[in-house]
Amino acid sequence: MKKILTWIRRLILVSIALVVSFVGYSLFRMYQATTPVESISKYESVLATWKQRGLVDHFPSRVPDSASEVRFSALEGFLQGGGHIQIRFKLPQARIESYYEDASSKAKQFQDGGDAVTLVNSSDDGLWSTNPHTLDKSYSKFPDDYRIFIYDAVPYQQDEEYKNWNHGASKGVVISLKRSEVIYYAEDW
Repeated sequence: MKKILTWIRRLILVSIALVVSFVGYSLFRMYQATTPVESISKYESVLATWKQRGLVDHFPSRVPDSASEVRFSALEGFLQGGGHIQIRFKLPQARIESYYEDASSKAKQFQDGGDAVTLVNSSDDGLWSTNPHTLDKSYSKFPDDYRIFIYDAVPYQQDEEYKNWNHGASKGVVISLKRSEVIYYAEDW
């Protein structure tokens, strides 16, 4: 009888250890999935993951040598929450102007300042853009000196009468000539 009780205790302890391990691992994965990656050292590996989605073909493969004040933010997305990837950096004024001209020729639409739904809310054919993930946390929208160039944006569910932006994807570039900054973005929600 003593042996049976010893085995039952061991079985209970092993079961408790397995449950605690599973819960701990699940919480860790949930934290990882809901916390943005902001380390620029992870840029290339995160970019490789996003290439599978077909949304980052316009991103630089590495940060330009002339770039300064580099900021990075990427979030895979979790359950119904959307994902994003953004890299922001300053460039010399002459370079930023050529980026601006290039973006102007590629954009389907653009907006000055605002957030992801500024155009969607102001126009029947408005496209989804992005939010300022790489600006200081005090910004909920881009200031007016940032022009958001939308290269492509599609809702995943669409009918002829109504664009449903509940799920979709958007990609493009945000440029401020005033601040000599460029932000590459892609959103998938």
